Amino acid sequence: MNTSTKAWPTSLGIFTIWLIIVVGGGLLQVRGQPTQLDELVKNQLVFGVLGAIVFLFGVITYLKWWDSVGWKGPNNPRNLRLLWLPALFLFLLLVTVLFTGLPSTRVLSIVIFNTLMVGISEELMFRGVLFHGVSSSFGIWRAVWITAIIFGSVHTLNSLITGDFKTSVVQAFFAGMFGVWAVALRVRLDTVIPLIIIHWLWDCLAFLTGPSQGLVLLLFSFILFFYGIWLLRNYRHGKVDLQG
Repeated sequence: MNTSTKAWPTSLGIFTIWLIIVVGGGLLQVRGQPTQLDELVKNQLVFGVLGAIVFLFGVITYLKWWDSVGWKGPNNPRNLRLLWLPALFLFLLLVTVLFTGLPSTRVLSIVIFNTLMVGISEELMFRGVLFHGVSSSFGIWRAVWITAIIFGSVHTLNSLITGDFKTSVVQAFFAGMFGVWAVALRVRLDTVIPLIIIHWLWDCLAFLTGPSQGLVLLLFSFILFFYGIWLLRNYRHGKVDLQG
């Protein structure tokens, strides 16, 4: 496959099927009844996300895109130091969770597994497959914004499960900012593996801290958003060699 000419439409088709699996699976699981995400994530495995992971692993293997989507080590191990700021915020969230108290072992196990699945699924899709497709056709700088906007917008579909559109818009805003700094790290590191871990821990700790920490997460999100912009300061004029 000529990835330079076919990656964009192919990645868009993959995204469409992935979205149908995730949203459709979620709606089937809650049987069309409005259900809060906290309740779903803390009490049962999210089978739509699991199905999406199986689909992504299958299609990426078929297309031989594992390197292209960033399923590999970083281009330069020294660049892992760029993770210091999100790591600091994750540590602060962990301290908060430990001080406020952990839920039961059952709930904790389900949250850990569900958020890990979300991290794998969403990072492979947005910072992996979709970023590969968009950057191949439109360059890195545009790919950053296109993938971040799509990533944020998709979170409005949570309202189909929760029945709460206003809250889903807030979630979309958070996700859009997350998408900018996450893809900035994807560009600088040329790997999605650390992003899967960060995404997993971010979601896991956010669910465990609950809505009471919303302002703290908002502050962290803004700081990391501008950190992502700073990381991309040399990528604003078209394509740049990721190895540079």
